[in-house]
Amino acid sequence: MKNMTGGIWIWATAILLSLAFTVWYHNWSGPLTPAEIDTYMEQLAARPHADPQALRTLRSFLEADDGREFVMLNVIKVHDDKQPHPQTGEPTDPAELLSVYSNAFMGRLLMSAGHPVLVADKTGPYVDTFGTGEATEWDFISMVRYRSRRDLADAATYEGFPGAHLFKTAAIQQTFNFPTQMRLQAFFGPGLLVPLLLFFVSALIHLVIMARRPQ
Repeated sequence: MKNMTGGIWIWATAILLSLAFTVWYHNWSGPLTPAEIDTYMEQLAARPHADPQALRTLRSFLEADDGREFVMLNVIKVHDDKQPHPQTGEPTDPAELLSVYSNAFMGRLLMSAGHPVLVADKTGPYVDTFGTGEATEWDFISMVRYRSRRDLADAATYEGFPGAHLFKTAAIQQTFNFPTQMRLQAFFGPGLLVPLLLFFVSALIHLVIMARRPQ
């Protein structure tokens, strides 16, 4: 009877943890409202050196919100030589500068279920590439998952973002990025993987308890 009760608690815990993770990992608040968008844009416009064109582009993206998750594709070329540190002015390796930005930004994003999907270095020449003009020698790409466009706006208006962004602009020579939505995915994302792992661990624990049951 004790073993049966223990098994019930194991599976009940797994189900509750899976439900809690699912509630946190996905957006349940729907698309952004016009009032929310206005508030975000007012905060960004009030910052020093705000770029009007960038703000118009962001507003257009937020106004087209469908409430779904998306993945931001970033294609990056970092400087080849050391750059002045934004705070000290000391020549600093671009990779070190970029890591300061990434740690600050991703730390904030992880709190709202955002995370890297992949990071990949360029390892060879361009293959079957045409119609691009003079090609930039990009260094790497990254893809970052956002739970919603609301989370992107929250990250952009985060009070620590302007200071961290200085490290990004210091490290990167050239970049472009655009939002995407997955059409085909050949691997499990955390939304499915975490509940599966929870149930797998629960099954193992339950088997151990059953094996130790007196015969």
